[in-house]
Amino acid sequence: MPWWDYAREHYLGLTDDTPPTETTLYYDPTIDLHHRLPVSLAMTTSYYAAPQVPDEARRLFEAASTAMGLDGDLTLPLPAGRGWPSALVLAREWNMVELASKLQDAIDASFEPTWNDELGEFTWRMGLDEPHPRGQYNAFLAAAEASGPGRWERLSAGPIEPQPQIVDVDFPTLALHRAEWIAGNLFVGLSPVREDPDVYTTFRITGIEPRLWSISGIDNATMDFTADAVIVRVPLVCADIEFTHGSY
Repeated sequence: MPWWDYAREHYLGLTDDTPPTETTLYYDPTIDLHHRLPVSLAMTTSYYAAPQVPDEARRLFEAASTAMGLDGDLTLPLPAGRGWPSALVLAREWNMVELASKLQDAIDASFEPTWNDELGEFTWRMGLDEPHPRGQYNAFLAAAEASGPGRWERLSAGPIEPQPQIVDVDFPTLALHRAEWIAGNLFVGLSPVREDPDVYTTFRITGIEPRLWSISGIDNATMDFTADAVIVRVPLVCADIEFTHGSY
């Protein structure tokens, strides 16, 4: 049985015969459904369900939104958890611009977004005063940063076709703040932990067409070409560089 079929019956109290107009979700303690959870926890379930059964996910989202107080002013700081970033992912997925903006402001004010110069990493400390950032909470927040209208559903709609990739980056010595294809050209942003133009690092671009490529936006960079990749050697400097395709 698909997990959402079980959830419809045991968490929502719905059956296949329930008309759509009668599916308002609320917690009724008189209903003998011992598996029910607090409705606010349904926000994360809605996140998982959205790309698979969007109509059911939307019902869960609306119910959880009410339980979490998203229809009013949010009380800050928000408590740490997966629910708030799940709500932000879905607000952006369904293009709820005002709600997404409100959630983003509340998350920024509550979850301690932090850049660590020594490690070259960005995390959310979540107000937990712990030695290491919570991995799962950070994963949901990172997903929210990458979300947008319809992206979560498209990502899960079918197998992902092979795409060119940048691999073997010497992180955290070098981080990439951008890697984007525009009109057949690759734009990459380099962010080393410490700049040193006399020190070099390499990375590879795989899966690209076997043609000549040129690089601009940075001095003293070189490229070597193999049958299935381009090996790029760059100095450790902050730069926005462009790889432009040439002839075969």
